[in-house]
Amino acid sequence: MNILLTNDDGYKAPGIYALAKRLEKNHKLMIVAPKVEHSGMSHSITLRRPLEIRREKLEGIQSPVYSVQGTPADCVRVALTHIIEDKIDLVISGCNLGYNAGMDILYSGTVSACAEANLYQLPAMAVSAQMYKKFDADFDQAADIALDIFERVKKDLVEEVITLNINVPYAMGQPKEAVVCRIGEPMYDKYDKIDLDESSFELKLVGRNRGQYQEGTDRYYLAQGHTTMTPIKYEFDNHKRLDKWHDLWQG
Repeated sequence: MNILLTNDDGYKAPGIYALAKRLEKNHKLMIVAPKVEHSGMSHSITLRRPLEIRREKLEGIQSPVYSVQGTPADCVRVALTHIIEDKIDLVISGCNLGYNAGMDILYSGTVSACAEANLYQLPAMAVSAQMYKKFDADFDQAADIALDIFERVKKDLVEEVITLNINVPYAMGQPKEAVVCRIGEPMYDKYDKIDLDESSFELKLVGRNRGQYQEGTDRYYLAQGHTTMTPIKYEFDNHKRLDKWHDLWQG
């Protein structure tokens, strides 16, 4: 397969390296990723400055590598319109440092790169690994598990324009089996408030408010040590309301 590999942690990140060294053994791979980290950028794109694209090298990686001074969505757009000449079969984003589960997918640059691929009518797969200590994860394990899942579902994946969102928990020894599940609920951020003067204050992000995870969701299964798989289809129309209002206005 012809695969475009990207991420939101930057082209030098260990997570993208773990996927790249495995993927290029059996696939034709092109790596186009941000120059620097763009976590939490969601589906933003660069509008008011030029995008600098540079050919790079990653030690031990034979596939072409490009960095983009832009967001993950920028990387997919640039790759598909100005770098890659061959037809791409699949876009993979990751491995991300930390989960992209629940409603965090709305903020995720990793998952949004896949959403951009879907806009170009390409299937995509997002891979995220649990951060089990500060700024570290078992990316080799996450890559192995994600690509094993990919081999089992690739026929279905390439038949429909969807994103497969995979989250892999850190597991010493034998990981628990993967489960197919729905997206979980939001986790709300906690801030410390610091008064600056009589008319202003600042908020510093210090953590998250954790509640009970809803049974059957990705967060629920991740808390039990399972890898989670969620197929996502980006469709924003509310068909029930669309039909009703269409009949009201034009019926």
